[in-house]
Amino acid sequence: MGGFSVAAIDVGALKNIGWWHHSPSGETTSGRDLDSLVDVVVADLGRRTPVALGFEAPLFIPRPASAEQLNRQRAGERGRPWCAGAGTGALALGLQQSAYVFDRIAQHARPRVTFDLEAIERGDADLLVWEAFVSGKAKNRAAEDPHVDDARLAVTEFVARHRTGVVASDVQDTEVSNLVAANLLASGLSPDIALLHRPCLVVRSPDRPTDA
Repeated sequence: MGGFSVAAIDVGALKNIGWWHHSPSGETTSGRDLDSLVDVVVADLGRRTPVALGFEAPLFIPRPASAEQLNRQRAGERGRPWCAGAGTGALALGLQQSAYVFDRIAQHARPRVTFDLEAIERGDADLLVWEAFVSGKAKNRAAEDPHVDDARLAVTEFVARHRTGVVASDVQDTEVSNLVAANLLASGLSPDIALLHRPCLVVRSPDRPTDA
């Protein structure tokens, strides 16, 4: 993996937060404290190493043209919708926790922010914000620390796809309200209001083998 670091946060109750970080050289670090991850990200940015930072929570929602389309899952969620069950809780916690992370980053760095993977690959951006999707059978229920492991699974899938040269989004909605973009604007990390209507890249971890 060359060029940039990849990190992901499993959002949740404070006791359930976990994160994983993969450096361009392949070194990995992990933790349970958001401030520690912010320190790692800021250190990367200080070394001019771009970062792809993912949150395991819905970061944007559909913006339908008719009332009949309200409260429906995003294309690609396959029964794990943003608008029901665990999705609604993750959405709310992800919004607050991403706001905290962005505010803390903004205290120490002013990265160029994007939702476009190609921008970070070209060197036109320093911080890519993406959505990690680890749900259902993708999770390792037997992991020693399931929250850190969720973040590990997310980063591992992102890195594996990037090595193939193809990182396609697993959620295909294009008419959206991007909620995490509001946090980027409020933190001062980006002045680009167009982000409010752009989807993030969503990387969904595959289901584990049934005998795993």
